[in-house]
Amino acid sequence: MFAFLAALAHAQIVIDVPGRADLPVAVPAPAASDPAAAEFHDAVFRDLHMSGYFSLIDPAAILDPSTGVEPGTFSWDPYKLVNATVLVKTRWLPAGDPTCDASGKRVCADLFLYYVVTGETLVRERYKGDARDPRAVGHAVAAKVVKAITGRDAPFLDRLAAVSNATGNKEIYLLDLDGRNVVPVTRNGSINLSPGLSHDGRQLAWTSYRRGNADVFVKDLSSGRVRLVSSVPGVNVSPDFTRGGDLVVARTVDTEVDLFLLDGRTGAESSRLTTGGGIDVSPDVGPGDAMVAFASERSGGSQIYLRDMRTGDARRVSFAGDYNSDPAISPIGDRIAFVTREAGGFDIMVSDMAGRNLTRLTQGQGDNEDPTWSPDGQYLVFSSTRTGRSELWLSTADGNHQVQLTKGGGWTQPAWLP
Repeated sequence: MFAFLAALAHAQIVIDVPGRADLPVAVPAPAASDPAAAEFHDAVFRDLHMSGYFSLIDPAAILDPSTGVEPGTFSWDPYKLVNATVLVKTRWLPAGDPTCDASGKRVCADLFLYYVVTGETLVRERYKGDARDPRAVGHAVAAKVVKAITGRDAPFLDRLAAVSNATGNKEIYLLDLDGRNVVPVTRNGSINLSPGLSHDGRQLAWTSYRRGNADVFVKDLSSGRVRLVSSVPGVNVSPDFTRGGDLVVARTVDTEVDLFLLDGRTGAESSRLTTGGGIDVSPDVGPGDAMVAFASERSGGSQIYLRDMRTGDARRVSFAGDYNSDPAISPIGDRIAFVTREAGGFDIMVSDMAGRNLTRLTQGQGDNEDPTWSPDGQYLVFSSTRTGRSELWLSTADGNHQVQLTKGGGWTQPAWLP
């Protein structure tokens, strides 16, 4: 989709945790009237704001009359005047530019990253990308800025799966992390819920009522082939992939709903993971397939449990309140995000694996549900009704920085594409 060319990095300004730093950064727009250049710049600016590392300076406040990007072609004074610490200068080369790609199929962007305090060049790099997707080039540039300044990779090129009712039905879509580039996965006019993505990013499992029953289907995202993997009478819900490509599914057996491990290709039952104690739902498989978190009513109201996949033992890890659900284990297996119900609605909490050291991500901001972790454990995406209709929001893991991702309403149940 894009290429990295001619990298140069001399120094690094290290910020350890997103959401706790307000490094002042200036990101003036490139000197180009091409609409694609505006999309590119919007992606860079939005991504850097979304990261939680930076305090972005309003481009309108930057009084720089020059269009230069190379050292010596502009003055530092306008940037020192607005107290910028880092300057992100970009040059946009539109489709057909002979210095980029005369065929017109590719666009280029040159990134010059400066440390304003010393005038040092931190990065000098060219990016090439598909002319039809200038935002992807912007995501790559923003990720490089984060990497150069913090030493960490950024998730701006990641994708999400989520449910939307934009068509009047609940369908599943793939979308970029910034809420753009929305592509449908289902178009069956029924109710489709609980997308779960395989750990190689190639398959998506979900529950659909397209046949009149709550069944689990799996779609190969490359070929488009769909297969039915669980269709017992009653419910087959909340599918989650193991690292080996099998599925943990909650489904009806007798008068209960329990968790089962199924062959991810055929749907054949490998083992029953829970027995008795009421309804067990919302499984989330932890790193190395060692643990499965789930919500259970076995102690009365819904609470979070962890099942050891080796011994079969299950222990309760939520104790505050009478309703906790939708657990999500962090990628390194040290924390669990989950939903708790209080008088004001539903909120997102994070605890350690023993249920202690609780961190509240939301409070008094509508209903907040469906947490999913970024692959590096630095962020969570969840649904929230704080602006009225349900939208997807991104939060740093400590909850200090939260950004709305989607617009238009009706977005729920996000899953982060690995």
